[in-house]
This record gives sequence, C-alpha cells and structure tokens, in this order.
Amino acid sequence: MNARFAETTRVIPALFQQLASSPHFVEKGVAAQKKKAGIYVFFENGKAIHVGRTRDLGRRLRGHISRSHYSASFAFKRARRQLDRKATYTTKGSRADLLKDPEFAEAFYSHVELLKSLQVRFLEVKDPLQQYLLELYAALEYGLELDEFDTH
Repeated sequence: MNARFAETTRVIPALFQQLASSPHFVEKGVAAQKKKAGIYVFFENGKAIHVGRTRDLGRRLRGHISRSHYSASFAFKRARRQLDRKATYTTKGSRADLLKDPEFAEAFYSHVELLKSLQVRFLEVKDPLQQYLLELYAALEYGLELDEFDTH
C-alpha cells in the first residue's frame, strides 16, 4: 500500500471524532470562516443530513443559502427529491427550466431558507487527501446516501 495513503487513512477516524465533537454553529458566511478549508456537516433536528468539503468555508456556506440554483446545490437536490424530479442534462428539466415551475421554485426556496437555520459542524483540514477521505468517512459514519459523490 502507498505509504502516504496508509498514513492518511490511519488518522481519518480521529479526525472524524474531532469533527463530530466540534461545536455547532448556525451563522453562515461570517468573516471568521473565510478561507478555512475542511469538512462541514449540516444537521437537521440533531441528525446529519449533508457532509461537504470546501476550500473556503465562508464562501461555501453563503453559497448554500443563496437563492442561486448554481450555488445552493444541496437545496436544489432536496427540492428535486421532494418533488421526485430527476436530474437531466437537456434544456427540458434543467435547473433553469425547473425554476420556471412555481411548485419547484417554492420547494427550492423553502429548502434554502431551512438551510439558513440549520446547525453546522466544521473541522479545519488543510490536506486535500485528508479532506476527500474524511468527507467519505463522515458520510458513511453518519449513514448518508452517497449520491453526493456523483458530482465530485
């Protein structure tokens, strides 16, 4: 086994414990979060619902709570799931097309608003390999669907 990979995988469970015991916060996009790289987790009613990786926590969290269907990808996926709308790569059913549907737009914007109120945990992790592995490990530990990894 590659020595760097072996060492990195060895420390991931300890990093997960640090992430899981980090303090919750609700504020998103504040100056103190700017340029912090690492792993974040959204919690809804005390349950982890999304794990993400970022190079700039402030910018990423602001993106999650923006009303842009390009930045607020998690809210968009939640609206798709709620209304059983499948992703397409054609004009019909595209992000822009879905937002023309009042029912979908309402669902999307309500998920954006919900994300504003959710608690987040964050662990600063600068090493990109540790970030990738910790993101996957945390998703598995929290029992989340792995469909989020289709876009990485």
